Amino acid sequence: MKIHRNSLFLLVIFAALAHGQQAPRPSRQSASNERQSPATVQSGEEVGEGEVVHITASLVSVPVSVIDRQGKYVVDLQQKDFRIYEDGVEQLITHFSNVDQRFSVVLLLDTSGSTASFLGQMKGAAKSFVEQLRPVDTVQPVYFHGEIKPLTTKSISDPNLLSAAIDQMSSGPIDMGTRLYDAVDFALNVLKPVSERKAVILFTDGENTWGKATMKSTLHDAEESDTVIYTLQYGNSHAQKYLQQLAEKTGGRYFMAADANTITRSFAQVAEELRRQYVLGYHPNELAQRGQERKIRVKVHRERVAVRARRSYTYN
Repeated sequence: MKIHRNSLFLLVIFAALAHGQQAPRPSRQSASNERQSPATVQSGEEVGEGEVVHITASLVSVPVSVIDRQGKYVVDLQQKDFRIYEDGVEQLITHFSNVDQRFSVVLLLDTSGSTASFLGQMKGAAKSFVEQLRPVDTVQPVYFHGEIKPLTTKSISDPNLLSAAIDQMSSGPIDMGTRLYDAVDFALNVLKPVSERKAVILFTDGENTWGKATMKSTLHDAEESDTVIYTLQYGNSHAQKYLQQLAEKTGGRYFMAADANTITRSFAQVAEELRRQYVLGYHPNELAQRGQERKIRVKVHRERVAVRARRSYTYN
């Protein structure tokens, strides 16, 4: 019997396909193991076939200041001296940074029309702050009124350049109002990608007249961030509670800056505290749901000291 050449070619292809179908299939268990990478297992999420798994870091970072009864910072503690609790449950400290680590700061200065009489004092205090920087520390000065105006394109460490930039600050027209909440939002976003210690130093009377961000949104975002916020208030504004909450929720401090001396002294205290902070990091034993608040408590194995750290965080 003669077989046409094209028919013979088709028979060869069908034979090959049949052979491929007879190859042993992997077991359900082995297939599951192939799909379930170590990162997927650690995420605690159930993943279906064909889905792309995105793992986000769950590290909670907590800056901590420890002060003795004489008001001096305690700087000789080690990781073993700390205990950290989340909602009453002790957590394993997986990250520890000692004092004198580098930091990055956004210096956020309110120059709205109502602050014109404070402008000279503000510039002097800001300059005295940057003069205390070490070569590894960086600052981005930003002033705001009805507009938000960075004085440098990025964070820098040269005190001379920073001093020259601060001299460029000017008061805004009274009719432009003050975008305080937008300025806080701007500073938090600037520092979001920064990996080292980071802080916002906010100098303002606390008044906000317009803008997209709100008091609620900035307090929420501040609590979700790992940025410490120090607030220095001048004038007799009724907005004291907001500035106190910004500091409290992030582990910072609130200062009432009544005159030139207290303004300069407050800036100096912030600079010292930034150099004297420890940072503790842990991965929560139980992951929170998005938007859930968790309470934090830090204890130190040292008598007669006070511990200052953020009291909570909101899982993002």
